[in-house]
Amino acid sequence: MKTPITACLLALTLAACSTTPPNQQTTPTGQVPLARIYIKSMTAQMPDLAEVQFSRESGFFIGSSPEELAINDVVLAEIWEGERLSIWLKPGTSYTFSVKPMRSLNTNYTIPPATLTLDLKAPSVYKVRIGFDKKGLTLQSQN
Repeated sequence: MKTPITACLLALTLAACSTTPPNQQTTPTGQVPLARIYIKSMTAQMPDLAEVQFSRESGFFIGSSPEELAINDVVLAEIWEGERLSIWLKPGTSYTFSVKPMRSLNTNYTIPPATLTLDLKAPSVYKVRIGFDKKGLTLQSQN
């Protein structure tokens, strides 16, 4: 009798660990939910601003752990696999973007952040892909 009860408790515990709070789930369109965007003002579309579109790859080897996306060393958002995020910035300025795994209590290793500097010369669309290779995370401009 003890073994089935223990198995049920273990299954319930594991099921509780794998659930995602409703405000943290990816939107149906694949956009990062507002609950995981820390600088919400950058997501407001305005005229004469350059749009920077981020997309994170999804796949078996990439993993499902969240990544921190930062602009000029300030965390902008938490992005998960398969998600997209668009921000609008002032053109004529260079911005340094970085992405790194989120730190948690059960990670004892550090992966160096991937960085990319974009010079936004004109108010147009700039695409950035967040990927992964054998050295770690990558940020690539697709323009």
